Amino acid sequence: MVIRATQSGTVTTRLSDGKTVTSNVGDVPAAIDLTQAKWDVNVEDWQPAHPFADTVGVAAAETRKTPLTVQLEGLKGWPEIPELQSVSGVGTYVTHFDLPADWNAADGATLSLGEVFDSFTLAVNGKPVAVDQLSAEAEVGPYLAPGRNTITVRVATTLNNRLAKLDAGVAKRGLMQPSGLVGPVVITPYQQVRVGGAGAAPTAH
Repeated sequence: MVIRATQSGTVTTRLSDGKTVTSNVGDVPAAIDLTQAKWDVNVEDWQPAHPFADTVGVAAAETRKTPLTVQLEGLKGWPEIPELQSVSGVGTYVTHFDLPADWNAADGATLSLGEVFDSFTLAVNGKPVAVDQLSAEAEVGPYLAPGRNTITVRVATTLNNRLAKLDAGVAKRGLMQPSGLVGPVVITPYQQVRVGGAGAAPTAH
């Protein structure tokens, strides 16, 4: 049995028999909030390849994907970013952060992406990482290293915001959907300590 601690110090665990066990947790790096960090965002802006109102048949389904690049000082939804206000498509977000030189591969960390609209994938230091599409959380400890680390999040949006500029029926609804990576994005390091291991002291409750 182990406990997962996100802060250094002494942790007390209550057992099912009423006894408590204290365990010592070594240095745990502080949580890292990347929400206001610098993010490079490369976007595929999906647009109709032909005039929207005048095209029918197969040609009406043809898509032009225009590349856009935006540098953000803090995350926000696409409708709040002038270059992306009416854009629908796929955005790839990249940011970097540093871990201390004594970061131990045995230590763990979770990554929470906060709000993400709509579907998304995650990579850490170039390696794909499984991420829960509902909670937007992932275990990233095995992918981290001392020094500089890189997070890449690829987000696919709905087509609503582009259609709101092209289709009178969609525009009439007056609905601009939130899209992109909004956050907060937080990395929380932790240590796992065996309950009752070396240095642990059981006491009567």
